[in-house]
Amino acid sequence: LIVSENLSKAALNDAADTSKVCLRERFPEFASMLRRDSVPLLVFSAGVGQIIERVLDNAQISRDSGVKIIANRMEFNRNNDAIRFTSPLITTGNKAKVCQSHQEYFNKHHDRSNIILLGDNIEDCQMSACVDGIPGSNVIKIGFLNDKVEERMSLYLSTFDIVILNDPDFGDIVDLVKAIN
Repeated sequence: LIVSENLSKAALNDAADTSKVCLRERFPEFASMLRRDSVPLLVFSAGVGQIIERVLDNAQISRDSGVKIIANRMEFNRNNDAIRFTSPLITTGNKAKVCQSHQEYFNKHHDRSNIILLGDNIEDCQMSACVDGIPGSNVIKIGFLNDKVEERMSLYLSTFDIVILNDPDFGDIVDLVKAIN
């Protein structure tokens, strides 16, 4: 749909700037802590990479070498109109498969055995497959359960190590990182 509408790069940026998409409160503090301690941050999303980058930029979150974004990327023609998404298209259901094509990132950080995996879909836990081969890896899976709480609670509790309810800020995550540090 986005491609068929000839969405321009400028319109995409404008949409990101004016949308209600925003980072959770205290995420900038979390990102700053990671950057200060040279801890890599991987944002792995089925969303549009350029929008994620714009949201991070608008929040003045550094996207230096410690930050990697794996997401759907739009390609633009010389008129800056969207013409297609790069392949493979990332969905909530294929993240484990897609992460296998980014092994260079995981190999680069093979000495990082403590991992915090954050997700708001059950399928996000598939991403732990990306680090299964790292000897001694410790993965803490934290799930954000934002809707259909009663219906999904038991599934989330059986899938994630920690479940955080109702779209809160990043305070609990910041506190966890401080405790680990």
